[in-house]
Amino acid sequence: MIYIAFDIDGTLYDCSPVVGMAFEQGIDAFLVQHPELNLRKPSTDEIMKLVGIPVDEIFASLFPALSHKLSHTLNDYCTVKLAELVLQQKGTLLPGVVETVKVLYNRGYGLVTASNGRKEYVEAVLDAYKLRQYFFTITALEDKHLHDKTQLLAYYKESLPHCDIVIMAGDRANDMVAAHKNNVPFIACAFGHNDEEIAQCRWIAHSFYEIPDIVDSIIKEMKPVD
Repeated sequence: MIYIAFDIDGTLYDCSPVVGMAFEQGIDAFLVQHPELNLRKPSTDEIMKLVGIPVDEIFASLFPALSHKLSHTLNDYCTVKLAELVLQQKGTLLPGVVETVKVLYNRGYGLVTASNGRKEYVEAVLDAYKLRQYFFTITALEDKHLHDKTQLLAYYKESLPHCDIVIMAGDRANDMVAAHKNNVPFIACAFGHNDEEIAQCRWIAHSFYEIPDIVDSIIKEMKPVD
């Protein structure tokens, strides 16, 4: 079976319209419990520059003075607020996602998630736009105590049933690196957050609508000729 592992933010969804608000609300709720702390609220640009790396690393970078325990607690608060905003469809689902996900599903591909984000966020995106039913599994890093997307793809290669090919689709360099380290094809989504990072990739989708044709090309190349 052929599986397609999708990054979420910048590939299916754009959280930039709401992530600043989510952090602001999360920090406010956190400070009610920890009024002794003086936290600076990061801008949306500061946050978006870090999107793509594991979420624990995002919080460690933005709030270096916090202990690991407090950083994780703040992460929880912000994730809850972000998921609430996503479920209200305050962010942006990228063009072509709903139609194309259905096409890929109906062609028999196994769709899985490959995000560095928290599971609550990933599930909120899929639930907000009624996409969860098309995904074979939603596995977050914390589910299997994995460090990054490279380890997540390795886990998928070993554990997905009847897995012949895994294809990674994402918009950032970390998606590309994870694919290369696992020797799986990578579809560079040049409509995401930073197309310069992936400009030299072999398979590039300039819109989500192009992904099925690129998948067909990858499979044709990988399957042996009789």
